[in-house]
Amino acid sequence: MAFLSILIALLLERIMPQLIELRRFNWLDEYSRWMDDVLHVSRLGQWTVIVVLILPPLLLAWLLASMFENALFGLFELAFNVIVIFYCLGPAELDRDIDDYIDAVEAGEEKQRLNAAQRLTRDEPSNELAAQAVQVCQALYVQANGRFFVVLFWFAVLGPEAAVLYRLLEQVLTRNILQASVAGLASTLDRLLGWIEWIPARISLFAFMVSGSFEDGLQAYREGNLSAVEVREQNHELLYRVGCRCIVNQDVQNANQAVVMIRRSRGLILRSLVVWLVLILFVGWFA
Repeated sequence: MAFLSILIALLLERIMPQLIELRRFNWLDEYSRWMDDVLHVSRLGQWTVIVVLILPPLLLAWLLASMFENALFGLFELAFNVIVIFYCLGPAELDRDIDDYIDAVEAGEEKQRLNAAQRLTRDEPSNELAAQAVQVCQALYVQANGRFFVVLFWFAVLGPEAAVLYRLLEQVLTRNILQASVAGLASTLDRLLGWIEWIPARISLFAFMVSGSFEDGLQAYREGNLSAVEVREQNHELLYRVGCRCIVNQDVQNANQAVVMIRRSRGLILRSLVVWLVLILFVGWFA
């Protein structure tokens, strides 16, 4: 059931991209403001704020999952699982963001290229094409893990509630919800997400190695000497270090070479997704 649900959700994302517009988390901003106005959650401690914010939608997901379990020969359960996975992937489509960046590079539109790079890196990228292309490649591996692989892992292991929990926590951090009024909330969420992402990140490293240059990727993993201190940043550093070494890298001298490197990274991610699906199918078969 888990494998079939994941497969259908991934196919929906590919063949019906118009549905992606439905998986926005704008409601989370309004919801958090309402919770603060009614319950004054910003006056509570960090962990209490997280629990109070996340618990109601998580209970709703658990209630719906319980209602649909084995209903109508499992069809309602399958439909609910597909909806949950599809909604928790993203919220944006990684492939579309990559296409936007490639199109901007090929068209020579610097402003569009910078905007597309910002969406992928979620940071201030370099204006210089070579450095920017490397930053984008590094971000792709991190984004793929957060948008796809963590969701698939926790859904396969603990069910739809776990996928919802991860995406809600990630969106609370990404959207800076209540961080201005709750001291230390961002660092607490970052550490929590780091541990949630720890196992999926290691599986993603293996998938990158299997899908690309295994020896180069393994060597990059064994090198150690991570510059990051926090767990989540260490996960990210390993992901882009190993990912970049698993493709045949080259110095970027022009737009064509930048596009080639981005496409190689996308190809590695797609092959890694296949590895993930095989692992999920294998585990589900023998579970």
